[in-house]
Amino acid sequence: MRVLILGPQGSGKGTQAARIAETYGVPHVATGDILRSAVADGTELGRRVEPILDRGDLVPDDLMIRLIRECLERVDGFVLDGFPRTVPQVEALDVMLDEIEKPLDVVLLLEVPDDIAVERLLERGAVEHRADDEPEAIRNRLRLYHQLTEAVVEHYRSNGTLVTVAGDQSVEEVWASIEDALTKVRA
Repeated sequence: MRVLILGPQGSGKGTQAARIAETYGVPHVATGDILRSAVADGTELGRRVEPILDRGDLVPDDLMIRLIRECLERVDGFVLDGFPRTVPQVEALDVMLDEIEKPLDVVLLLEVPDDIAVERLLERGAVEHRADDEPEAIRNRLRLYHQLTEAVVEHYRSNGTLVTVAGDQSVEEVWASIEDALTKVRA
């Protein structure tokens, strides 16, 4: 199973992607986690992206595309979380998946109103102390989501692979909707 999960920050993508990965036995390819790990490990990539992540900005496409390709070439199925976020990234992802012969089975969109996303991110920031969960970075990330990533959503809506899930429900209700969608895809 090859799944892409989209939605604004704070929509529950990471939580649900991890559950899909565990339930269906596929790796969770979470670009944010990969980038934060590179920062923590002090790698060259980490040093390059740390100031970008701290501002809540997007990492340049060339770095992201190289990172994603390396991850996806090694696996059969996956849950991709955190990429693509821009139209050039979605175009590059489509080409890459075609080249490695691993088309997406479904694209899940977790829709959440901004006020709920902000509330969730502030709660997470208080617990995890992530620099990108500070109020200014949160506002910037949501602004970028609306400005850039909503066009990615429309791309997948137009090609018929998008399934929308109300992400402002309980974790279990969101999971039930996702399971229903994935069951239909596998049928």
